[in-house]
Amino acid sequence: MLKLSRKIPSHTKTVVFTWCNKDFMAMSQEFRNIRSRSRNPMDTCFWCGHEFIDGEMMALAKPQKGTNKVLCQSCAGNMDSA
Repeated sequence: MLKLSRKIPSHTKTVVFTWCNKDFMAMSQEFRNIRSRSRNPMDTCFWCGHEFIDGEMMALAKPQKGTNKVLCQSCAGNMDSA
């Protein structure tokens, strides 16, 4: 198991992931066009909100609850093994 944690003024938020593909794919205009019709466009990092630029490598992670999330390389690299 992998997890990301951050302190919020009153508590620490932790999301546990079952797996993470750190080199999922590079952001592109084609990906933006395809995802723009979706409820979740996946054009920013799920954890820190970083906006991806074209050519930037994205990571894909599966939380224990919910659907797959895209992460920036920094957040994917900061995951702790549980």
